[in-house]
Amino acid sequence: MQAASSAAWQIGVDLRCIDSAFMGALRLDAEASYRFGRVRVTLPLRYSHSFSYELDFAETGLYVSVYPFDGYGFFAGVSLVRLGVFWGLEAPSERFMFFTEAMVGWTFEFPYFYIEPRFTMTDIFSSETGRMDVLSKAIPQYTQFRISLIAGTAF
Repeated sequence: MQAASSAAWQIGVDLRCIDSAFMGALRLDAEASYRFGRVRVTLPLRYSHSFSYELDFAETGLYVSVYPFDGYGFFAGVSLVRLGVFWGLEAPSERFMFFTEAMVGWTFEFPYFYIEPRFTMTDIFSSETGRMDVLSKAIPQYTQFRISLIAGTAF
């Protein structure tokens, strides 16, 4: 685990997106982070495409995670801002979507890379239930609860 005084840039991808091979949609998740001691700031980049509907969705945001216990890798985080945009023939009339996300997980660090199992709760305040229903119907990987496996490198 990183010492409290260390800082590192991190780049990772969600290996769980391989489920696109078995579902009717493609979802690609990547993220860039900066970690300083017990705090990490993350910029996620996500793209999704439905094979069954004429619908695409892209999103980004800004997340903050805190590592409360030195040396154990456990973290908890929330989205400060999360914005998505729909396009395609079956996109909702309101194309932009603002919603929330909270997550918990563990970071396991190795000499050249890290892996991070993560449990995520999307739209925890149910502010976008209508468009979340449209999104999860067209892209089954968008559920209220998701387990992810982030793999990446730190430098």
